[in-house]
Amino acid sequence: MNGRNAAMVLAVGAAVALAALAARGKAEAQEDKTSKTSESTVVTNDNGSVTKSFTECTVTTNGNMVTERRRETSTTLDDEGNVLGTSTSEYATSYTTYDGPTALTPTAEGKAKDDGESAGTADSFMGLKFGEVFEGGEFASDPEEPTLLRASFKPAKTLEGFDDYYVYVTPKTHKIAKVCACAKDAVEPGTTRWRRHYLIEALEKRYQTWARPRSSFRPIWTFDIGAGRYVTACLAGASRDYETMLVGWDYSMLTVAADEKESLRRDEVKAAAEKRQKRVSDAADAF
Repeated sequence: MNGRNAAMVLAVGAAVALAALAARGKAEAQEDKTSKTSESTVVTNDNGSVTKSFTECTVTTNGNMVTERRRETSTTLDDEGNVLGTSTSEYATSYTTYDGPTALTPTAEGKAKDDGESAGTADSFMGLKFGEVFEGGEFASDPEEPTLLRASFKPAKTLEGFDDYYVYVTPKTHKIAKVCACAKDAVEPGTTRWRRHYLIEALEKRYQTWARPRSSFRPIWTFDIGAGRYVTACLAGASRDYETMLVGWDYSMLTVAADEKESLRRDEVKAAAEKRQKRVSDAADAF
């Protein structure tokens, strides 16, 4: 075979190989399963404002690889329709499943399902219901949460490896706004390095929602559990006192707490002014 014929044979072989790779890639691409969903929600907050949210979600599954992309836009309006604030967040996350389907499986409608139950809106964390009055606790102020009061509590079912549990309430009516579970040491994952932390999977299963990564430097995830309520999990370096923290909070109750704090401040100013006025009157009568 001369050099020209050899070159032609190599060229034909290369073309066949490229065609085979292209066909394989096309076939693999056709195996991808993608579901797109959008959802609009309207939540009336305790202070009378309204929060309107619009969420677009795309979930792509290819074999053991799952990729989720989500975009959320929220607008808060007062009772007269004036815009109080807007926010937009976008994120994407990918992960693999090596041992069968995860606790969350995207359906054709984009809802998360577990054992046939549809995803819903959760209203509690660690057994405490947001918005309910917490009684029987010894409240104390917390410099990191100036609009809330804090108390320790013990949940009906504790978490392995966690040391302390705190509930944060509104300063006037003592309604539950935030709940924390804290571990002084890092909680052992108990899995191999390529698997996600079991606490992340447990929170996904409990609240039927995807974990949203919040930092490229620390292991922090947020879970949108519906109706302006969220859970954040920080698995390392959470604070000066704790290595791991799980925090659940209700945005509307944080707004209520700020309003109550301002109301208390005004009451204190009014009481101080009345006390001073009385002292002035008493002193004038004595002269």
